[in-house]
Amino acid sequence: MRVVDVALYTSAAPTYFPSVDGYIDGGVVANNPSMAALAQTQDRRARMRGRPDLSEIRLLSIGTGTSLMIIRGDRLDWGYAQWARPLVQLMFEGIVGVADYQCRQILGEYYHRISYRFRPEEGIALDDWQARDRLVHIGEQVMRTNVAHAARWLEKHWLTD
Repeated sequence: MRVVDVALYTSAAPTYFPSVDGYIDGGVVANNPSMAALAQTQDRRARMRGRPDLSEIRLLSIGTGTSLMIIRGDRLDWGYAQWARPLVQLMFEGIVGVADYQCRQILGEYYHRISYRFRPEEGIALDDWQARDRLVHIGEQVMRTNVAHAARWLEKHWLTD
């Protein structure tokens, strides 16, 4: 399989891009695939010689950002139309958070995640191409903080174990 095909398959986000050869973006199911990857290491059906012990696994998870979302109101009696947009975002963010929590609980210090946390007022839509300058600025900020921390984690847990 060619790298370009994999890139097209994994970026075919429904409503933004067409499916490619029947594939759609994996984020529809696992927006943070860390837990799926961890589970795969323990799959009894996998064709590998012995499954690694959890103490042997080091998992670095790299995200594209988490959107903190606030839904204002004490008691929302919304219908389908009002819940449609926020519910989809809540479900995607929830999947990311659950996978992060599970990996952190199972692997402890042997799991590390890099992902920028967008404040509610600074969220960027997936198709907002005009936000590229802001994204570059955020990327530089992530490089200064999160990546340096991740490099120390890699040095401690990946290069010395």
